[in-house]
Amino acid sequence: MGALDRLKALLPPDAAVLLARHGAAVTQVRLRAGRPVQVDTDRGGNALSDAPLEQDALGGILAALMEYSVYARQEELDRGYFTLDDGSRVGVCGRMVGEGERVRMTGIGSACVRVARPVAGCADGILPFILPSDGRLRSVLLLSPPGMGKTTMLRDVARQLSDGGMCVSIADERHELAACHMGVPTLDVGLRTDVMDGCPKAQAIARMIRGMAPQVIVADEIGSEDDARALADAVRCGAGIVASAHAHGLEAALSRPNLRSVLDGGIVEAVVLLGPCPGLVQGVWHRERGEGVAAWRRA
Repeated sequence: MGALDRLKALLPPDAAVLLARHGAAVTQVRLRAGRPVQVDTDRGGNALSDAPLEQDALGGILAALMEYSVYARQEELDRGYFTLDDGSRVGVCGRMVGEGERVRMTGIGSACVRVARPVAGCADGILPFILPSDGRLRSVLLLSPPGMGKTTMLRDVARQLSDGGMCVSIADERHELAACHMGVPTLDVGLRTDVMDGCPKAQAIARMIRGMAPQVIVADEIGSEDDARALADAVRCGAGIVASAHAHGLEAALSRPNLRSVLDGGIVEAVVLLGPCPGLVQGVWHRERGEGVAAWRRA
């Protein structure tokens, strides 16, 4: 059962009706104790339920989404989210308590369910930048603020490249791209795709390069120094890269040291910016010879 169907069964009647009214347009459902349920849609707007959501009701909904195994989810909760079986991510906010060097989530006041939904063909507009008419794969970085469809587009890129004949490896640290069950994808990521599920991206990339001989590596939400180093090693080994990162634009990405090393280090050859609506391509930049922001030319 997908996240929306589960929520319809768990939410109070007024919120469930609101969810059903917007149907397939729903991208996020925001649950806040003592306040109405908020439903965000792919049209850029949002709507509120009539009645506030009680704290006990919020706790019951989240417990059900975690299949009543809160203890098993504690490590994820401490990082601010947990992931459902269908790849939907549930972000959580609330009370955090320090325990030595570790910070633990001890009380949840609000949650954001980000609905995972395969959209076949959503990457059609960017495939020509990844695989141009000359047939040589280009490495590409997708940029956008949160909620603009990066993960959905990456999933479709993997599917199309894989079904087109390439061996694809996915580093799926947060279980969102492929929604694996016991290591087997439950979402369509292509016939020639292998997934390293639940492993930190940098480690997953290194393992897949050694063991799976991928032609393409797909990774979501890169940003750490380890991520940048692993991607650079993958490119040196001959693999193509299709990755995503949070940023409002190219200059914003260049202001983040680890992303700058990806952009200026010759790891990617094109940058695609998504927004202001989910799935909409706002701009594309190609890398030219040289270093720095002046080396990027807007298409």
